[in-house]
Amino acid sequence: MTAAKLIEYRITQQLLRRRGRVTEPVNTQVVNRLIKIAAATVAVLLLGSYSPELLWVVVAASTVLALGI
Repeated sequence: MTAAKLIEYRITQQLLRRRGRVTEPVNTQVVNRLIKIAAATVAVLLLGSYSPELLWVVVAASTVLALGI
């Protein structure tokens, strides 16, 4: 094995070992919840920009659902 191939092999092995050590973040539920909240907020804002009356209906319905459930 030539010196260049040996160096290439070592680098490849190191990269593969590092990739195996990467773990998933602990608080994925929190991140997913924040993404859902942000998406819902953007949807309500877009809806409100097109039809302000419909925005108040959505706000009222979500308030009733939040208080009732």
